[in-house]
Amino acid sequence: MRSKFAYFSFVGMLAVAAAIRLLPHMPNFTPVEGITLFGAAYLSRKHLAYILPIITLYLTDLIINNTVARSFFADQEGFIWFSDYMIFNVLALIIIAFVSRRILTKVNFYTVPLAAVSSSVLFFAVSNFGVWITSHGAYTKDLQGLMACFTAALPFFRTSLASTFLFTAVIFAAFEFFQKTSAVTRSSV
Repeated sequence: MRSKFAYFSFVGMLAVAAAIRLLPHMPNFTPVEGITLFGAAYLSRKHLAYILPIITLYLTDLIINNTVARSFFADQEGFIWFSDYMIFNVLALIIIAFVSRRILTKVNFYTVPLAAVSSSVLFFAVSNFGVWITSHGAYTKDLQGLMACFTAALPFFRTSLASTFLFTAVIFAAFEFFQKTSAVTRSSV
């Protein structure tokens, strides 16, 4: 780990991300991608950059799927532990963390926005491919059906991209600010 400060910041951000996902919000307007980028950039224990956002996503999906989104699972009885779409969301986060670790070897005003755009595009492509492949009759299983699925998802992409830029900017800027502030405080003591 580059620092204990990065690790504890990451864990704190995951708690905030979980809370934000559970509060009413615009669809796909969450900090999960931004936090995944932060983990990819600052955590030297690579597995944590993958595992912790996935656990956060799973646990919040577990709550959401069994409360406010329960109507989407009308054909299933009992507690919803897992749904097909979750595989693709997890896969998207794994790919985002992998790609971002390569992009964010150096954190700067070029690499962070590049990683943010890349993560939103990757999440859009992978998660909506999952919607298309697992949908039961909503889309034809051909290129035309896949394009129809992607087209229907464009409004969600806009909010995902906006939230990724916003949360990534806030997360990275706050971390850099507090890291520099704490370094100044330590050196003046």
